[in-house]
Amino acid sequence: MITRSELKELASGNVDDNYYVSLYLNVDPSENRNKEWLLHFKNLSKEVRGKYDQAQIKLFQNNIDKIEKYLTDQPLGMKRGIAIISCSKNNYWKVFHTALPFPNQLIVDHKPYIKPLAIMVDNYSRYLVVVVGKTNARILLTASGEIKELTNIVKIPAEPDSGRDGSTGDMHKLRAVRQRQESYRLLHKDAINGLERIVAEETIKRILIGGTERSRAGFKGLISNNIREKIVSEFAIEHNAGDQDILSKIQPLMQEVEANFERQAVDDLFNQSSRYVLGLSDVLTALKQGNVHKMYVISNASTSGMICNNCHALTPDRDRPCPYCSSEMKPITHMLDLAIQNAYDQGSRVDMIDQEPRLEKSGGIGALLRY
Repeated sequence: MITRSELKELASGNVDDNYYVSLYLNVDPSENRNKEWLLHFKNLSKEVRGKYDQAQIKLFQNNIDKIEKYLTDQPLGMKRGIAIISCSKNNYWKVFHTALPFPNQLIVDHKPYIKPLAIMVDNYSRYLVVVVGKTNARILLTASGEIKELTNIVKIPAEPDSGRDGSTGDMHKLRAVRQRQESYRLLHKDAINGLERIVAEETIKRILIGGTERSRAGFKGLISNNIREKIVSEFAIEHNAGDQDILSKIQPLMQEVEANFERQAVDDLFNQSSRYVLGLSDVLTALKQGNVHKMYVISNASTSGMICNNCHALTPDRDRPCPYCSSEMKPITHMLDLAIQNAYDQGSRVDMIDQEPRLEKSGGIGALLRY
C-alpha cells in the first residue's frame, strides 16, 4: 500500500540535470496473458526516444535498459500494476507493485513523475474495516485496492453448568444468557481498545463497520465519540467472510464516500472567499511563499511551465528571467506534477479531483491558503 509519507519522500529533493525515468504499467494478467506488458514497455521506450536527440538519450538509456531487464526477469510480487522510477546517476531505484493497474506511461524528466501515484493514494484513501461477529471481531486495513487483516480478537462464551438431573433449568438458561452478554461485552471492549490503538498509530480518518445489524449496533453503543465520528458507512456481512469478499463488499461504499468527500472538499475551497486562489500562476506563487494549505488538481489536467535554474521557482511559460532571483529559466513539460511534488514537500495536502467545472475553467488547479 502506497502511503502519503512515501509520496512525500518521492517529492523531496530539487530538480537537477540528471534524468529520471518513471514507468507506469498495466501488468494485469487477465489483460496481458502473454506478457504483452513487456511489449507495451518497449513501444513506450521507442516512442520516448523519438522525442530526444542522441546526446540526451545517452543520459537516460541505461535506466531504460535496467527497467527492461527487471521486467524481462518477471520479478516476484507483480500484481495488476507496477510503477518503477530509476535514475542511475543519483543511484535511485524505486518499485511499487499495486493491486490496481495504471494507464501505461513512460516519462523522462529531471525529477520523479509521481502524479499517477498521487491519484491512486487520493482516490483510494486508507480505511479501517471492523467486522463484528458473535465470538470475534476482525480489524482490517484497506487502501489502493488491497486489504489485510491487522488483528482478529476472539472470545468464546463459557458453557453454563447443567442441572443435577442433566437438564438445564431457567436459572441456568439465565446464567447462559448473562455469560454470553459478558462475553460480547469483553469482546467489544477488547476490539474497541485495539481499534483506538490502531486509529492512533495509523492516523485513520475513515472507518467502516461490518457484521449483522445487531452486532454493529452493540459495538457502536460502546465506542467513544472520537471513533464514532470516523465511521463513514456500515455494511452487512458474515463475520467469517474472506478478505476479498469483504473488499468486494466495501469498494462501492468507499467510492461513494470518496465522491461525497470530493464534492465537499471543492465546496469548502470556494466557500473560503478570502483564502483561496485559482489558476496556475497564483497557485505557483502561493507555493513559492509556502502558503498552500491544500491543493486541488484535476486528475487529467496537464500543462507546461518553467523552472528557475538557481532558486527552483516554478512559473507558467515565460520568456523572461526568474521573477524571484533574475536567473535563467528552463522549460518543463509536466508542470502540475512538479506543483504536486512541491506541495507534498511543504507538508501540504493534495486532493486529486476527477471532474470539477469551476477548477477546469482555471486550468485544473486551485489552492486553499494557510493565511
